[in-house]
Amino acid sequence: MNIKKFKIGDYYAEVTALLGETGVSFEKKPAVVICPGGSYMYLSKREGEPIAYDFLKRGYQVFILSYSTIGTMIESEGRQASRDELYQIASMVEPDKVLGSEFPNPLIELALTLSHIRENIHEYNVDPDNIGLIGFSAGGHLAASLSVHWNKTWLSDLVGKESRWFKPNFQVLSYPILDYDLNREIAETRGVGDPIYMSMASRMVFGAEIDPEIIDKATLKNHVDQDTPRTFIWHTVGDRLVYVKNALDFADALEKAGIPWELHTFTEGNHGLSVASEITGKVNKHVQNWVPLMFEWLELK
Repeated sequence: MNIKKFKIGDYYAEVTALLGETGVSFEKKPAVVICPGGSYMYLSKREGEPIAYDFLKRGYQVFILSYSTIGTMIESEGRQASRDELYQIASMVEPDKVLGSEFPNPLIELALTLSHIRENIHEYNVDPDNIGLIGFSAGGHLAASLSVHWNKTWLSDLVGKESRWFKPNFQVLSYPILDYDLNREIAETRGVGDPIYMSMASRMVFGAEIDPEIIDKATLKNHVDQDTPRTFIWHTVGDRLVYVKNALDFADALEKAGIPWELHTFTEGNHGLSVASEITGKVNKHVQNWVPLMFEWLELK
């Protein structure tokens, strides 16, 4: 396995490429870009490499996108911070400070990542017509953001490239947050929402001042159309941080648009299970089934 790293975008994003065979003598491989979760505040380690190795074993070239967050900003300065420390730092961020995590910057970084892969398919030994996304939690929001907006002129203008360069061919959404207003309303209705956390999370995604146009663009079910790629979604009903209604509503939008989709919901399981195996420290033998189910779905034509 070859490992390469490169910077992307204008802030703190970095891509780690995990590559199998490369070179002109080898058959072109499918590729996947992994978007870990972390509330757009940090990047969850268990949602990166553990699933990357599963894709590598099945012949994919893998790219892990560490998009811009407070966590990646601190790491770019040569420092490390625990999740609790990051929450403290996030709670004290000045209103006018640009973190890089504000929508649509991570979306631009993801679009640039796909563009870079397609522009270097010979170096990476990648099939340009089989490049997909997998995102977890907030990373699911990021992946789905590109999947519904890749064909929009406003995004092409921001990226500075034609949309064909960053078109995803498939997406896998793992317990994704896809509608921030919906998620907040459910939490408030059930009396389980933490106002401080929700305010902090909103600051990471939308900045200090909420722009209704940005809220609409980030509410992804509103923008599913005939160009959205085929989609695999999995979620747990027991998730009490990102509610399963996010996945159900998005699947409904896919169905209305005529997009091929598959949705698996598991009764039990907390948020953030990743591959739900020993390697992540969060074991759920039933939920583990999403991984082979996903690879079976990916082989469907």
